[in-house]
Amino acid sequence: MLSCIRIGFFALFIQFLFAPFFSFAQTRPEALPPLDSLSFYEMNRIAGEFSDKMHHLENAARTSSEVADKNYGLADISFEAAKQDSSASKVLLDSLSKESKAKNVLFKKASKLLERAEKTAHLASALTDMDSLSLRKNLPKAWKQITQLHDEIYPPLSAEALAKEGENTESESVVIKNRSQNRKTQTKHPSLYQKYDPSADVMLRPPTPPCVIAASSRDEFSGEISRETAQAELFRFTNPALRTYLQGKTHVICEAALASTGPKATLLLTFRINDPNARKAFGKLEKNGVAFLKFLDGSTVELQNAVADDGVFNAENDASIFRGHYPINPETLKKVRRTGLDKLRILWSKGYDDYDVQQVDLLMRQAECLFK
Repeated sequence: MLSCIRIGFFALFIQFLFAPFFSFAQTRPEALPPLDSLSFYEMNRIAGEFSDKMHHLENAARTSSEVADKNYGLADISFEAAKQDSSASKVLLDSLSKESKAKNVLFKKASKLLERAEKTAHLASALTDMDSLSLRKNLPKAWKQITQLHDEIYPPLSAEALAKEGENTESESVVIKNRSQNRKTQTKHPSLYQKYDPSADVMLRPPTPPCVIAASSRDEFSGEISRETAQAELFRFTNPALRTYLQGKTHVICEAALASTGPKATLLLTFRINDPNARKAFGKLEKNGVAFLKFLDGSTVELQNAVADDGVFNAENDASIFRGHYPINPETLKKVRRTGLDKLRILWSKGYDDYDVQQVDLLMRQAECLFK
């Protein structure tokens, strides 16, 4: 029986020794910039970062819960084994009973933390599918919950703890000394350090992609110039019900380009559908089929497809390609140049589908490139 107790204590010691290492390699979420100054694309990028961070935090909380469960189980085994040992003293039994109760409290605390982490992870995952208004409403809430969870899972070290760590090895002492010198330097030379400026953060405000004209020609008779921008991804979409079936593939990927002949413009949409049954499910893009464009200001315009397309199936990758040609009148073109695109509704021959646009400023940039 005493050997069981020794084994239990040894296992508890090993887990206690290595458990803190789960708390490394995580950074606290940065403060949110003013959301009113951010575009939907920038907010969606932050939502993606929150979702990734919560994935790690949820895993860390689950690991902590599992460790706490094992610690409690081992402590309880040690206590039960001691109770069966007639030679065990009352002092030992009281100590083991106290240890078992303490481990049980830690396990319950870790379980509640895991439950909160799972709920916050669900919220963070849902952010990436929200529209701009919902993002502005829920991003601060998600940031607050994620920050609180991070501080509980990875509590910051106090100044005393840092000082004790610095006493462990000579190299750590040098590091702490250097940190102290750096702080003094920062005080003496504040101009060497700059405050964080969200407007200069390339992660929040990525540089504008270059203007690329894929084709350009002049009509010999009319003298009109025809130009077309390079295609770029407008959005991608996967129905949640198909995620298991597609095994990580994206269901629908849409690329967009703008073409012009003189003052006339056309929106070119290319749909790649990774589904061998795409024609049965979607049908085709019919002539005069409608595409509704909903902009970030809430307004909607209607475009009609000029060329029917039955789609082209590629047997090698089980994907079908559909191309739509949607002429744009001058009034709509002005709208495209001024306002970001929020959503897109495409009328297929077998129904319609709504898509959230991720690259909300793509058509604005392409129009600027085409008519500059």
